[in-house]
Amino acid sequence: MNSLHAVTRRVVIALVLCFGIAAAGSAFAQTAGGGGGHASPAGPSGPSGSGQGMGATAASCSGGPTLLPSSRLGDPTDDVKNLSEATQTYIRTCGCATADCIADALDKYAQALAQVASRLPPRLQNAPDIIATAARRVRVARTKKEALSALSDAIAAIHKDIELVQAEDPSNDPHRTRSADFMVETLNVASLSLEKAGGL
Repeated sequence: MNSLHAVTRRVVIALVLCFGIAAAGSAFAQTAGGGGGHASPAGPSGPSGSGQGMGATAASCSGGPTLLPSSRLGDPTDDVKNLSEATQTYIRTCGCATADCIADALDKYAQALAQVASRLPPRLQNAPDIIATAARRVRVARTKKEALSALSDAIAAIHKDIELVQAEDPSNDPHRTRSADFMVETLNVASLSLEKAGGL
């Protein structure tokens, strides 16, 4: 019987030692792989830890749309497209639905477009001024109707310029007015965002 108890004790001790060693090994592995004993958390964007998730979006929404300067090379329509898409993305994804926010975004948009204007067809070179005027009118509007009217007037003015370009171009090349189409799309996005808002 004593011999059986002795064997049992040795088995129990051996099991305890085995589990202890395994636990220690696991802890060591975590320490070695986690940089000083701390596990590396996944970044906001997922397991890659790149950190470009919601934090990056919030950062990009502060201070208005990020509009890169014109390259002054190549097709100006590409510059207008990039500026327009950046402004539209800002309005859609950053909750830009108040008169002040829309006005600020359109102000920056108009300033960036002014750098491209000299390379556009002559009839479209005043489009940045049309958009800047709309931004000022939206900012001082007392009602949503007044703000929407300012945007609608700007869209109508650019449409009129598009028609003049088309009338003066015998080839009726749609590419000549494509930049103006991008501007109209941006104003429409701003108008829709403002229209859906509860107030100014």
